[in-house]
Amino acid sequence: MKIAYVRVSTVDQSLESQVKAIHNKFGTDVKIVEEYGVSGTINGSERPELSKLLGDVTGLRKGDELIMWWFDRLGRNYHDAREMSQMLLKRGVVLKTVNQELVLQYTGKATEDMLVDVQLTLLAGIAENERQARLASAQAGRDKLSDDEWKEKFQGRKKNVQLHQQVIDELCADNPLSLRKIAKKLGCGVSSVQRIKKAMQGS
Repeated sequence: MKIAYVRVSTVDQSLESQVKAIHNKFGTDVKIVEEYGVSGTINGSERPELSKLLGDVTGLRKGDELIMWWFDRLGRNYHDAREMSQMLLKRGVVLKTVNQELVLQYTGKATEDMLVDVQLTLLAGIAENERQARLASAQAGRDKLSDDEWKEKFQGRKKNVQLHQQVIDELCADNPLSLRKIAKKLGCGVSSVQRIKKAMQGS
């Protein structure tokens, strides 16, 4: 059985693009398990839908394939993602990613399985590094809001400050929308989103 796990952290975000990409790459027979409004900071085992896939009774079995956008979708951080992955691999589940089309599978051969573990460690480390970079970028954007130059530019326009915070959060989401979609969602112009993005990047 082929199952894809997709998640967004807010209920008003769309999974349409993720689902479309999964069906294009892996076929329309893939069963989609959707998780709405669940933060990526929550352990994989504590997420309502993912916990069912991990469960002893309702969970995935040997020969099943679990498809995800990227490796870090299985956990809240480096350790959690690796732990969830190894638990599934030990059951005989094959893990596949949309991004870079990775395939992870234990074969029962010590050397080959050890190499998979090394790959998991590297991937989890990369995912954690990217997560930290997103958090740092978001914080830099928030800090920018309190700078004198920023305050002077938007002085007396509290609504703009709130909008800027919302744009920063959207830009630093796990799966950020396009600039145009962010603008539409927040009811502002694309140029405003572009300007805030440039400010975050220090350009």
